Amino acid sequence: MRWELLFADLESRLEAAERADVDVEIEERTRDERASVTLAGRLAAHHGGPVRLVLRGGTEVRGTVADVAGAWVLIDAGDGQVLVPLAAVAAADGLGHAAAVLGEVRRRLTVAAALRELAEPGLAVTVETDGGRWRGYIGAVGADHLDLMTDAGPVAIASAALLSVRAR
Repeated sequence: MRWELLFADLESRLEAAERADVDVEIEERTRDERASVTLAGRLAAHHGGPVRLVLRGGTEVRGTVADVAGAWVLIDAGDGQVLVPLAAVAAADGLGHAAAVLGEVRRRLTVAAALRELAEPGLAVTVETDGGRWRGYIGAVGADHLDLMTDAGPVAIASAALLSVRAR
């Protein structure tokens, strides 16, 4: 009888240790998986949903997520679409916990590629930067800047300073 109790106790301790090991492994895998989630992935999973982006300097962009790539998000705002470089986003409010995996091509789409597409039809845009706001149309997109054609003449705008580009 004592042997049976001893073996039962040993078995329950082994089962508890095994459960603890599984719990630790689940926590580690969850942490590792969460560490690979990008803001672009979270925004992509929120496609069509409302979001509020707070940009560097406190500017806000509100609307629904229309499109996402590795370097930018396109927001359908009430007064048009706004292209926001992800590097300009200080905070995103309204996202769920879900994340989508972006395909290789989508992950590699740059802000410059999106700006070149915007320049093609010659649409009027408002460009907001760390240094101010300009209106005009995109004449050309270089490696690290864009040429904005304004009423006062062309303005070269550094890509690193971009906060948003709103199609008017």
